[in-house]
Amino acid sequence: MAKYESVLTFQDYVVNEISFKRNENYKEIKDEIEIDLKITPKIIRNNEKMQVNLITDIFEKMEENNYPFKMQVNLVGNFIANGDEPTKFIGNAIAILYPYIRAIVSTYTASANVNPLILPTINVNKLIESQNKKD
Repeated sequence: MAKYESVLTFQDYVVNEISFKRNENYKEIKDEIEIDLKITPKIIRNNEKMQVNLITDIFEKMEENNYPFKMQVNLVGNFIANGDEPTKFIGNAIAILYPYIRAIVSTYTASANVNPLILPTINVNKLIESQNKKD
C-alpha cells in the first residue's frame, strides 16, 4: 500500500462557521434553479504544513435573484506535504475538502426544511485557474 501513498497527508478538518438565511419573499418557480456557487480557497502554509480554508457561498444574492435561501460554509482543512512544497497540492486539498462541504450543505438544507440542496461536483483545476486570474 505504501507505493500508492500520497505525499499529501490530510490530518483533519473543522467547520469554522455556517450561516443560513431563508428568503421569506421567495416565490417558488417550476423550473429548476441554477445553483449560484462561489468557492474561495485561502491557503496558509508553514514549511510542510498547509491549512486550507474553503469559504463556500451559495445563492449570495437571494433577494435579487429569487433564491430560496443564502448560505455560507467556512471549512478549514489541515494537511502535511511530506518533502515537497505544500502549495503544489492545493488542488488535491480542495478535492479532499469539497465533499465535506457538499455533505454539510445537503444535510443542513434538509434539516432546515427547504428543498435539500446537493451541490454539483466541481472541476478543481478550473476553480484554481479562475482564482489565479483574480489575483
